[in-house]
Amino acid sequence: MATTALKVEIIHRETLKPSSPTPYNLKNFKLCLIDQLAPTMYVPLILFYPHVNNGVDEAEKKTQLLKKTLSETLTLFYPLAGRIKTHDSIVCNDEGVEFFKAQANFPLSKILEKPNTYFLRKFLAAEPESIQARTGALLLVQVTFFQCGGMAIGISSSHKIGDASTLSAFLKSWTSMAVFGSEHGLVPEFNAAELLPPSDDFQPLEKIPGKCRTSRFVFYPKKIASLKENSSSESVKNPSRIEAVSSILWKSVAQASRSNNGFMKTCVFAQTVNIRARTSPPLSENLAGNFFGIIPAKLDENENGDDLKVLVAKLRKGIEEVKEFFGKKGLDVERVKQAMLKCGEMIRNEEMVDNYNCSSWFRFPLYEVDFGWGKPIWVSMSGMTFKNFIFLLPTRDGDGIEAWLSLTDEDMDLVETDQELLDFACLEPSVV
Repeated sequence: MATTALKVEIIHRETLKPSSPTPYNLKNFKLCLIDQLAPTMYVPLILFYPHVNNGVDEAEKKTQLLKKTLSETLTLFYPLAGRIKTHDSIVCNDEGVEFFKAQANFPLSKILEKPNTYFLRKFLAAEPESIQARTGALLLVQVTFFQCGGMAIGISSSHKIGDASTLSAFLKSWTSMAVFGSEHGLVPEFNAAELLPPSDDFQPLEKIPGKCRTSRFVFYPKKIASLKENSSSESVKNPSRIEAVSSILWKSVAQASRSNNGFMKTCVFAQTVNIRARTSPPLSENLAGNFFGIIPAKLDENENGDDLKVLVAKLRKGIEEVKEFFGKKGLDVERVKQAMLKCGEMIRNEEMVDNYNCSSWFRFPLYEVDFGWGKPIWVSMSGMTFKNFIFLLPTRDGDGIEAWLSLTDEDMDLVETDQELLDFACLEPSVV
């Protein structure tokens, strides 16, 4: 069946509100400093589940369970049911989240055999770059049923209200309610703005859509082991899997940019890291909102970007600096603000600097998201039109890494044919 013959049809749509109204004293929710920095976009996440026979009308039973428990989860994650009010606040008016039910005219195997990053957008109720993220619902959920009985749960979550850690906590709470009952929901902590208050002169790092495309590269365990060996040095004797994979990706995208521009710009590989556990003392993993740090590993135009050992050493140095910044010196608001402003200035300087934003979701238990019919067979992102985004996700067995790259068409043409990269990674392989 050709891709053009694959259809996903929305058959039902409704707005779900919290099962209990939000108390009046919680109606005005303050964003924290890093919430303000986060780009106004929807973070895409799609969970694919194989068919599990739960009896008659199982699609309808699953849909009703998801709707009921989503509504109950919103009583705990109440800002998600609100709307962005100002540059530093959300009005928690229980306006609700959008819920869609869809039907596909093909089996799940069609997706797993040959994933297409842009076709995956059909399993999301909102495109990542949708302008709706500025004024509309902060969370949209689309449940799609396949001919075989399998299903996909597509989640579009506003980056303004939380990072990957927040989304993971939300899913953990939602599944706990679905499996064990409403009294078992995880209770989030919404005090990020007390730790890092918002600022009147803080501008978000908007990602402008352009002529870009997304490709998926998969690194399997044996190749990762070889890559770790190739990138180890006296300064970093045992690179992590993320460091090793990041180094080859950084090298490839920098070379592509250099070839297309005709010269080498300063190249920044900005790693986004969860800082909850890195502060002193550590913060709760249930702290909701955006609580990430940006590690701008920098390669100047006169430095050798062809040596993986050099790149890994720069990535490791960035991690150590974050540990120092947040661990020993704590959450000094002005210091964090100045560091974020500096990163923002660097990222906006596109004429002189190539900036790549890399976010790893490797530590989040996305393959444990079980609503009562088993764990997902695949967890994916979708195609995006944002420039220079890199997401790292685990494979289902937890041993491999999926790298989702969003680059300009010109750069992607070169990266997709980079033989050194392809020696370590498979381009767009099947999931099964």
